[in-house]
Amino acid sequence: MKKLLVTGGTVFVSRFIAEYFVSKGDDVYVLNRNTRVQSKGVYLVYR
Repeated sequence: MKKLLVTGGTVFVSRFIAEYFVSKGDDVYVLNRNTRVQSKGVYLVYR
């Protein structure tokens, strides 16, 4: 299992990247300042 940091995890490309790695069983952390809903299984670092 890997730990990954994705910046801007609620927009088109980064959202799919985050969801892909969560589906592979990795820990995904999202660095985000948006108010959009996070994908299931990601950890929010900043809001």
